[in-house]
Amino acid sequence: MDLSILLSPPVAFLVCFGICLALYGLGRLVEEKARPTPGKYEPYACGEEYVARKMEFGYRRFYIAAIFFTIMHVAVLTVATMPGGAGAWRALVYLVAIAASISCLYVDFD
Repeated sequence: MDLSILLSPPVAFLVCFGICLALYGLGRLVEEKARPTPGKYEPYACGEEYVARKMEFGYRRFYIAAIFFTIMHVAVLTVATMPGGAGAWRALVYLVAIAASISCLYVDFD
């Protein structure tokens, strides 16, 4: 009997997945059942009464920085792999288009 089929990735994945499911099920069987306690899901602030308020995070600046670095990486990759010679002027046109797209990032749309 040839057992090399057990080393193929799909079969090995299914075997490992089955072992994980068995261990998870065993853990569910031996776990201690939780008892609900009052105040468990209340916010804790060093014993003080905490008044929760809604917070809003501003990711706009992060996205602008991420888009900027993405544009710059693509521009450098494209210009670095562009062939030289008579067609090298296309790199300058591409860099002008990149500069225009980066300038759009600094316009305040709010």
